[in-house]
Amino acid sequence: MKIGTLSPVSSLSGRLNLQEQALPDVTLSSPAISVFMDYTVFQPLSLDPGVSIDDAGTAMKYSHTNLKLIADRDNYLLGIISLRDINSVKVLSTASAMGVSREDLSVKDLMTPVSQLKYIKRDLLDKTTVSDLVDALESNKQRFLVVIDSNEALCGLICADEIARLLGKQLNTLPVAHDFNEVFTALRK
Repeated sequence: MKIGTLSPVSSLSGRLNLQEQALPDVTLSSPAISVFMDYTVFQPLSLDPGVSIDDAGTAMKYSHTNLKLIADRDNYLLGIISLRDINSVKVLSTASAMGVSREDLSVKDLMTPVSQLKYIKRDLLDKTTVSDLVDALESNKQRFLVVIDSNEALCGLICADEIARLLGKQLNTLPVAHDFNEVFTALRK
């Protein structure tokens, strides 16, 4: 089938509606799939580990996202950084611990490294609810859950901050410190 002649948008008589899409109604009983960032639908943008935290923040702003994957040149996942990380006290405590200025920090210095991430299998998402995810995130003190397919390839991500935003409530994903040494160590991470 041929499309034919294309018409200019300027010839339309009405105004184009550019409203943002309404947030989906997500509750604790919603299917887990409703909060899944599916990378088989859209390709995630990643950053090189050497990108400065200021440039990462700018990239997030212009791509309208609150997190970025950090990958090496061969596209292996190294970690995840969020806008929350960049805007937290973690920046100054990391800079201080490393003996550098804030401007010298890269995303590698602040990211949650892959060694600290947990995963969930994609087929399990179809059988669980948002409540199940919240319980798993909170009990494991995780801000992110990597989603893998049956071949153990990355196919998406679950983000506690996004779930919290959609539910309109804060999730308890921060680890609890039991003594001053744990507080000091947590601030240096």
